[in-house]
Amino acid sequence: MPGFGYTRGDAGEVFECPVMMPRGRVTARLWVLLWLAWLALVLQQVAFEVRFGAPLQLLVIQVLPLVVFMPGVARDNLRSIIWLTFVLLGYFVWAVLAAFARPGDGLALAGLAVLSTLFMLCALYIRYRGRELKLEMKPDVSEDM
Repeated sequence: MPGFGYTRGDAGEVFECPVMMPRGRVTARLWVLLWLAWLALVLQQVAFEVRFGAPLQLLVIQVLPLVVFMPGVARDNLRSIIWLTFVLLGYFVWAVLAAFARPGDGLALAGLAVLSTLFMLCALYIRYRGRELKLEMKPDVSEDM
């Protein structure tokens, strides 16, 4: 939900273009943690499948749903982050099954912890960033007077 700013073209014409609203301190930290948790989850998924000798096609199928939404997340599109959280729920079910199937497996438990952390980070980021964007969109009452 970026705002709009203005830029000049080569001939001096003015164009309206999307501009990302600056993040607050809390959302900036959540943003960094979200990306780190996402990277940890991708690495965990790859390590989990490689350990059992999975073919490349299975690795792609395992990681592709996580990667599909990341361009939208990089553009700070809250809708992409919301869809990512829906996809994470499917991964959570899979991680719970893997953790119960192999009770002593640290990698399965690590995946469950990373998934839970990423889900919470996404939910918190959506909440706080949504509030920031709403405040930016509200017209200032003092300007009207």
